[in-house]
Amino acid sequence: MAKTKTKKGRRSTIPKTDKNKTQDIRLDSFFSSLGRIEIVLLIGGILLLLVLIYTIHSILSPFLAFGALLFILYPLRRYSLARNIIWLAVILFSLWFLYSISNILVPFIISLVFAYMLDPLVTYCQRWKIPRWISSLILILIFIICITLIIFLVIPIALKQLEGIVNSFADFTKEFYNSVWNSKLIKTIESYGVSVEELRKIMGDQLTPRFEDILKATIETLASLMGELKKFITQIFYIILIPFLTFYFLTDFPKINYRFKMLFPRHMRDRVEYYMSRADELIGNYLRGAITVAVIEGVIITLLFSLAGIKYAFLLGMLACIFDLIPYIGLIAILVISAIIALFSNPPALIKVAIAVSSISLLHMVEITFLSPKILGSKVGLHPLLIILAMLVFMYFLGIIGLFIAVPVTALITLFVQDWEARRRGIVIPPNKFDEELF
Repeated sequence: MAKTKTKKGRRSTIPKTDKNKTQDIRLDSFFSSLGRIEIVLLIGGILLLLVLIYTIHSILSPFLAFGALLFILYPLRRYSLARNIIWLAVILFSLWFLYSISNILVPFIISLVFAYMLDPLVTYCQRWKIPRWISSLILILIFIICITLIIFLVIPIALKQLEGIVNSFADFTKEFYNSVWNSKLIKTIESYGVSVEELRKIMGDQLTPRFEDILKATIETLASLMGELKKFITQIFYIILIPFLTFYFLTDFPKINYRFKMLFPRHMRDRVEYYMSRADELIGNYLRGAITVAVIEGVIITLLFSLAGIKYAFLLGMLACIFDLIPYIGLIAILVISAIIALFSNPPALIKVAIAVSSISLLHMVEITFLSPKILGSKVGLHPLLIILAMLVFMYFLGIIGLFIAVPVTALITLFVQDWEARRRGIVIPPNKFDEELF
């Protein structure tokens, strides 16, 4: 109840709801209060404003447009329509601004992701009375050592093996061509009266060049990916800046969470904290577990292929580690790539192909039956069809990066939708309890 003074000096109470209603004047009452001349002048002013905007459109920018919109509508903020337009303009301007400075935000986003993934280790060290800044500094030093090893040891080896694959195209094509013509299949075809010379001409003119094009396209795609990765990693400024940013994010991570929660109104903070805890438990566990499983699989494949005598085992192990982060599609991709590269190995090539395919298949079975349940914990609760659809949609809009973030982002969206559906039904869902019937 709000109190106001009367003429006699006494205070009277006015309900707040009535006071809010008096402030929320409808737009139709505003126009009804205008006379004909005022309406004509208002319309004329709007038209002249549009003409002015058209004449100076070459120097206009979103900053000027946003500032002009606030200058015009802020005095009318008591109208609901004006408030809605202002909020819409704020959202659109914020999205445009973030998109415009996205290149600048890249090191900050990467550092925040690293800090998010390393925060449980720092929090665990705090339980042993180790200050956050000391544990953060130790982790950053380990991080710098790992990045240095990747730049000066891992990437050169991978690029050298990739170069070896490209250089061995001619030898492989020649060996494949000779093995086909010396096989029992050609002799059997010849016994049925089919002209071998005609087949040789067809394969020489059509099949062999196409086969080479397919292999070259595959290797060029891998080379472009590795080249983009090298280009990204060798940006010296980012490499220097990211460890420092990660250190500060790690040191003040609890404060960042608190400040983020304080951005919301008081009545929404409990709900925001609830969503943050669930999202952290879902996405954090998934990312940390998925990366751990991928690294383990990459190391095992590298060792198995090296023992089996398959060429470029280190490169295949790296690719297996990367593709393991992409459900379903990643498994098919690494199987195909491994089978093709195994053909480059020393004879017997078919046995090497069988070893490569069987090793990856068995390792994947071990992953889904043992590694993933033990390391990842509970599943994200998404149907395989939904995962495939999400990956295709994210890949369409975000490219290769979309394949890697499709599953955690879709799981997070599913979490919010499921919680909304449960609250609509009046059901309380315990943490980590997904209703698979909804999805």
